[in-house]
Amino acid sequence: MLGGERAVRLAADGQLATVTIPYAFTMGVRHPATPACLIPAVMTWDGPALARTRQAHGAALAAAVQHAAAAEALRVIEAETLATRYRLRAIEDRWIPRLEQALAEVTLALEEQELADAARLRLAVSSGRRLDAR
Repeated sequence: MLGGERAVRLAADGQLATVTIPYAFTMGVRHPATPACLIPAVMTWDGPALARTRQAHGAALAAAVQHAAAAEALRVIEAETLATRYRLRAIEDRWIPRLEQALAEVTLALEEQELADAARLRLAVSSGRRLDAR
């Protein structure tokens, strides 16, 4: 760490790790799935301390990649859960009351039309009987 990024690049012999992050869908939300971290094998002999350091670095890098993918998946799913909660609240607090009121208005209008039709039918039947009686 004291040598900076250049020292890390020189210690890597120009070989970089490759990280592949596939994506998955959970409840319709796209998020990072289980990532793969490919660390190239070093063919040079640098001594047991450097070999052990590279091994520890590889394990730390794999753990960091797993953690980053899991943290991002959690962030994405929590954000979608929050958005869904807002949508649900809007539906429950605004849309459902408006639709129930519209349903009540339409039901009342239909009942009034049925009553008017029934009254017209009774009037037509009663006026038809009078004509037949004459």
